[in-house]
Amino acid sequence: MYFLLARHFPGTLLLRSLENLSRTLLGGMGHWASTGLGEAMAYELASVGTKLILSARSKDLLQNVKEECIERSCGKLTKEDILVLSFDISNLDCHKDHVENAINHFGKIDFLINNAARYQVGEILKTDIAVDKALFDVNYFGPLSLTKLITQHFIQQGGGHIVVISSIAGKFGIPSTASYCGTKHALHGYFDTLRMEYNRNNISVTMVNPGIFSSSILEKTITTETNKILQKDYEHYECVNMTSERCAHLTLVASINKLFESWVAYQPFLFMMWGSQYVPDIYKHIMAILYSKKRINQLYEGKWPSDLPVWQPLLWKKT
Repeated sequence: MYFLLARHFPGTLLLRSLENLSRTLLGGMGHWASTGLGEAMAYELASVGTKLILSARSKDLLQNVKEECIERSCGKLTKEDILVLSFDISNLDCHKDHVENAINHFGKIDFLINNAARYQVGEILKTDIAVDKALFDVNYFGPLSLTKLITQHFIQQGGGHIVVISSIAGKFGIPSTASYCGTKHALHGYFDTLRMEYNRNNISVTMVNPGIFSSSILEKTITTETNKILQKDYEHYECVNMTSERCAHLTLVASINKLFESWVAYQPFLFMMWGSQYVPDIYKHIMAILYSKKRINQLYEGKWPSDLPVWQPLLWKKT
């Protein structure tokens, strides 16, 4: 089931309102709760009184988000209703202790949101295998480890819901981002299977595939080596396609309605999703033409392509 969301759809006719969500929620790891999409989701959930477990690497940023969540809840939440867990999603050894702390604090967990992600740009043959491993540790193995622990808790309590923030890159390949695409494709295979295996235990899974939206993911983008950060000129451009707040709202709407899969994107990304889904051969030929060698080389260098397609003004504007 696919949930296609239009650019200006207000959400007033959706199946359920966010007001129906007042459960304990465990957020995914990495930077999900301290910046970007995760931060925006935390604020919206707090506004309807959802108890939260916020997690990321930066404890200071998490504390700031916690204070803002309490303020935006307008009295619905206290300090005890929001738990901060600071750790690295790629450190699998610490997951069990943190999950136990979360369960002991609230007694139960109803939702898990996996939003950990790191981005990478680089040509396949020039990319060190350590880069591929680093991305899989954060984007794939970390969420899997956490999910296994939470799934055991869900089975014991009679059910739960898992939300996985994937990407349009999890539905089709994008030149210059093979490692990132690989991690997102892997998530779909794993969590689609998990949904089938544990449906009998009242455990549901929602896969969310955002397009481009305002995010901090590019700030620490690695390239062909783990210690090489992308020297980019993207900071001179502002995303105008979708805000992180809008992406968060649509993600949560899809999640509380327990959709199997949601495409949270504006055009041209919906056209790309439709093409890859229904006419894959034609789509792959078109993409091969659009991504010329010149454009790909510019992406490798962190430069904004000089021969932008006509639809690029829908995505970015120069600041």
